Amino acid sequence: MKRMKKFLVSALAAASFFLLTGCGNETIMEEYSFGYTQLKSGNSEVYLMTPVQLGEMHQKDGTNFYGANDAHWIITAESRPASSTSVQAWAEEPTYMLAQTATLSDLQKTVTQTTVLDKPATEVEATFNLNVQGRTVKMAGRSLFFEDKDQVWDITYLYSDNDAVGKEVIDHVFGQIKNN
Repeated sequence: MKRMKKFLVSALAAASFFLLTGCGNETIMEEYSFGYTQLKSGNSEVYLMTPVQLGEMHQKDGTNFYGANDAHWIITAESRPASSTSVQAWAEEPTYMLAQTATLSDLQKTVTQTTVLDKPATEVEATFNLNVQGRTVKMAGRSLFFEDKDQVWDITYLYSDNDAVGKEVIDHVFGQIKNN
């Protein structure tokens, strides 16, 4: 009887522990602090859903850069004055630069027209193999290019193609852009 009581107390303690800790299976909603990050450039002010607050860097030439990453994903946002580029021209630029990278192979891309903030935009989806210190990592990326108040924005989301958490985070935040 004493042994049975000890077993029940231990089982209840273990069950309580697993209920409180979630058995180690945190969801992305528990792991990240999703919210909107304010992106400002010139007269443009947009809000981007992100898993964490993005850091920012502003250049004297009018280019602004925002970004954050962790072990599962990378999110960057960059703006340029519309007088220096167009949505279409900029959407072609990253693919060209990726194709010139020596550590990259098997670049596949799809370009589609979409809307962001009720305006025409371009979406680029890409997969590629990246050689990292002799090891090949398959990457997946999605970018949105759009214009808002004389600024052209490039919002890029990247993750390893076999990282379920990275994919889930990016699927959750992709394209969630609003203005005030």
